[in-house]
Amino acid sequence: MAFEKDGVNIKYLFDNLFGRTVLKTSAKDEELNPITIIQVLRDVLPIHFDNRKQIDYLIGYYKGNQDILNKVKLIREDINNKVLENNAFHIVEFKKGYVYGDPIQYVQRGDIEKEEIEKLNRFMVDNDKPSKDKDLAEDMYICGTSYRLVFPSYESDVPFVIYNSNPKDTAVIYDSGYEGKPVMAFYVATKKNYLTNQIYYIITVYTKTKIYTFKTNDRAFEYGSELEIDYIPDKLASAEINWLGYIPIIEYPLNKSRLGIIELVKSTLDALNKISSNDIDDIEQFVQSLLALINVDIDVEEYKKMLEAGAIKLMSNVDRGQPADIKLITNKLSHSETKILYDRLYNNMLTIAGVPRMSDKVSSGDTGQARLVGEGWTMADERAKQDELSFKVAEKQLLKIVLNICKNKANSGITTLTTSDIEIKFTRNKSDNILVKTQALLNMQSAQVAPAVAFNVIGLFSDSNEVVNQSSAFYGEGFWQKDQTMTPEQEAITDTVDTEVKADMQVE
Repeated sequence: MAFEKDGVNIKYLFDNLFGRTVLKTSAKDEELNPITIIQVLRDVLPIHFDNRKQIDYLIGYYKGNQDILNKVKLIREDINNKVLENNAFHIVEFKKGYVYGDPIQYVQRGDIEKEEIEKLNRFMVDNDKPSKDKDLAEDMYICGTSYRLVFPSYESDVPFVIYNSNPKDTAVIYDSGYEGKPVMAFYVATKKNYLTNQIYYIITVYTKTKIYTFKTNDRAFEYGSELEIDYIPDKLASAEINWLGYIPIIEYPLNKSRLGIIELVKSTLDALNKISSNDIDDIEQFVQSLLALINVDIDVEEYKKMLEAGAIKLMSNVDRGQPADIKLITNKLSHSETKILYDRLYNNMLTIAGVPRMSDKVSSGDTGQARLVGEGWTMADERAKQDELSFKVAEKQLLKIVLNICKNKANSGITTLTTSDIEIKFTRNKSDNILVKTQALLNMQSAQVAPAVAFNVIGLFSDSNEVVNQSSAFYGEGFWQKDQTMTPEQEAITDTVDTEVKADMQVE
C-alpha cells in the first residue's frame, strides 16, 4: 500500500523492515490544547499506523506466520513441502532468557540507607515486575520498542501499579528539537459500532498537565484523508486534569532505530526455510521420479498392471534402430553442498543476532575462555550489555515516577531516595572463569587497589558494593589485608562456602 503526503510517495514493504519511525512534533508544552493536539494527531497517526502494520507482521513472524507458508512451486506443484524452522522464535527466546531471565535488582550507590532500597525492591516484586520485564523484553526484541504505564495505586499497600502496554496501540510523541523530550503520549482503543458494523477509535492523550480523549473515524491512519477527530471532554472537570504531573507512558526502545532483532536477519531466516523446504521437495521428487518409456507403446491400464507385477516385457526393434528402454528421470540435489550453504547462513544469522551457537563437538584442547569466545558466548554477553544500557535509560524515567508517587503517599517508607542513589543491576550468571576472576582479585589486592574498585572490575558479583560491605562486616579490621587471620567461627563458615562452591562447579 502506498501513501502520498506532501507529494512524496511513502511506501513501507514488509520485506524491507528498517525499524519503527519515531513520532515527533514541534509543539511545545505550553501550546498544547485540544486544537493543537488534533493537528499533531493528524500528522502522526498515519506514521503510527505504518509502525503498527509492521509490528503486526513481526509478531506474526515470531509466532510462525512466515513467508515460506506462501511458497509457490511452478514445476510439479503437487510436491510443494513448506518446512518452517522457527529460528526467529529461537533467537528472541534466547535473548529474552539470557538478558532478562533473572530478576533485575536495584542496589545502593554510595552510602545511603538500605531500608528504602529494600522496600523499593519489595514493591517491584509485589507488582510482578520480573515477569513483566520478561514480557516487555519480548516486545522489545520482536518490535524494536515496547511501552510501560505506571499509575498510583489506592487499593493495596504498594503505592504504585505497573502495566505493560501493547506497542501496536501505544506511542510517545517527542519534541523535534535537540533535547527530544517526551511531549505527549497516547493509547488507541479500537471500538466497533455493532449497529452500523463500523470501526472507530478512542484515543487517550496524556500530557504533563492534562488528559484528553478523542474519537476518530476508521480512516484515521490514512495519509491525505479528511481526518475527523472529535474532542470528548469529560463531564468531571477533575478528570481533564492530569493530577499525576507526569506522562504515565514510558517507551523502552531496544535501540535508537527501534530495530527489532528479527528484521535484522529476516532474509536469512527466509533463506533457511527455503533451503529446508527444497531439500524435502528434492527427496520426495527422487522417490516419485518420472518414468520415461522409450520406443514402448503402453496404455494406462497396462502401466498399472506393470506397477502391480513389478516387471514389464519389452519388444525391441533393433533392426530399425529403435531399441526399447525404460529409464527414471532424476535430478537430485547434492545434500552435502546444500548443508555447507545452510550452515554458513545459519552461523551468519547467529552472529548478526548475537546468539551463541550450540556446539555438538567436544574440544579437549581449547580452554574454557577459548570455547566461550569461539562459540559466541562472549559476544552474546557484550550484546547483552548494550541492551542493558538501552533499558536503563527508560528504567530511570520509571524510577523517577515511582519515587515521586512513593514520596507523596503516606507510610510508603520511601521519603529521601532519588534515582542517583540507585544502581540498576542485571543478575546474569557471572561464575564463568571464576578461577581467573578470583586470581585477578588477588592480584589487585596485592597491588593495593581499593576493594570497591577491585570487586567491581572483576564482574563476578551483581552488587559489588553489597559484597564489600558484607565482607568488611565479616572480617572487620582485617578485611582486604593480605595476611588477615580468621577466627575459628569464620574458618568454619569459609569451609562451608568453599564446599558448596566446589559442589556447584562439579554439577556445572
